[in-house]
Amino acid sequence: MKNPCGTTKANVFENTEVNGIPVYFGSGVNPVNSPAQFFVAWGKGVLSGGLIHTFNLESSEQGSLWFIDEDEAMSAYARIQGLLAGDKSV
Repeated sequence: MKNPCGTTKANVFENTEVNGIPVYFGSGVNPVNSPAQFFVAWGKGVLSGGLIHTFNLESSEQGSLWFIDEDEAMSAYARIQGLLAGDKSV
């Protein structure tokens, strides 16, 4: 299967569901002239056929954020889960 322009194969390390919204942490190759390789994504349909967008996209319903640093990505994974759960302190 060929990747459509602007997507890459998502290697999901962890996933959870918060209030019916899936949240993913993983890695992929971000070919947009960036060394970013870790992502946090949320929302139904954000991973389509195992592929993820190679650019940052952020809304309350769906998004994907790319990071160079794995610890920063893990922190964002926890933060997004908190926001979706309604935690106002994150």
